[in-house]
Amino acid sequence: MFEREILNLFKVNLNLKPEESVLIFTDTEKDYLVELLPYFEKVALSITPSVRVASYLSLKVHGTEPPEELWRLTFGDEVVNTLKEKGYFQRILSKESFPEEEVINTFRKLSIKVPDVVVAFPYFSTTHTFYRKLLTEEFGARYASMPLFDPSMFKGPMDVEWDYIAKLSEDIAGILTEGEWVHVVSPSGTDIEFLIKGRKAIGDTGLFHDPGEFGNLPAGEAFIAPDEREAYGKLVVEYAPDRKLDRPLTFRFKEGAVEFIEGFEDYRYTIEEIFKRMPAARYIAEFGVGTNPKAKRADNILEAEKILGTIHIAIGDNHTFGGTNRVSFHTDYVVFQPTVVIGGKGWEKKLLEKGKLHKI
Repeated sequence: MFEREILNLFKVNLNLKPEESVLIFTDTEKDYLVELLPYFEKVALSITPSVRVASYLSLKVHGTEPPEELWRLTFGDEVVNTLKEKGYFQRILSKESFPEEEVINTFRKLSIKVPDVVVAFPYFSTTHTFYRKLLTEEFGARYASMPLFDPSMFKGPMDVEWDYIAKLSEDIAGILTEGEWVHVVSPSGTDIEFLIKGRKAIGDTGLFHDPGEFGNLPAGEAFIAPDEREAYGKLVVEYAPDRKLDRPLTFRFKEGAVEFIEGFEDYRYTIEEIFKRMPAARYIAEFGVGTNPKAKRADNILEAEKILGTIHIAIGDNHTFGGTNRVSFHTDYVVFQPTVVIGGKGWEKKLLEKGKLHKI
């Protein structure tokens, strides 16, 4: 069952070596993801004897820190017990403030057998978590994040020329890093401006060969954390993360945050409830540009945000990739056929025009 494709993932995307250790985990949200876990384990064991696997109860929200049992499996019992005694561990899980330098030093000192490679395919994303940031930035783990993964993706956006995607993603990331502002319009009604000055973009290349590299699989985007207090205009949302909306919703941004939502669709009430519980979830978190020519599926955000010729805008957490907003929520919304202009002092560049990428 997809053993050849899984082998390619380990060999091509992650460059897993026999002397390295790997951690593979999912959640219980979808039976087909739980059923994939033993196949990932079997293939990984054909490469290295050091394999750990886990499945945990679904957390229901993207960007939530994974549960305690996964931290123990990843870093060991001693560091978790020590942080619990100090009262820090629950604050980490709830994304409350904590003395980050002290906590990181505790992990450095007490962690044992931290994996070299992580394959994370829970239905709900762990990309924008302190857990992922700690693994990649402090321990140099290579981290493939695959939220909302569907096995059909092995035959589409995973079956690509990764060198092409890597170059395009890095080239666009360079333009974003150079830019200071972005203006996006689309036929559906999106018309939004925001600042990206001083932020560094990341190319999601799909090739995680060097220590600390991370991203999605399927991959194919360049993304950046905009200024959380400087977004104005409207974002027309046609898709929730896993379905097409019955009617589009319009998110009105002011001073970086969604001031209110227009439209009548059940998803609106889901988001408004999240805003009530987590006010910081209102803020712009990410701007991304899709670069994968074989990504086609619009009703699954993992694939949709990679579609060549689209852009996506996220709200919620972005502190793990260059932003300042820390909240247990992160969700992306794709804009189709966008026209995108990026500029700085004395220059501007049309990156996309009605979904067509201009020459880089």
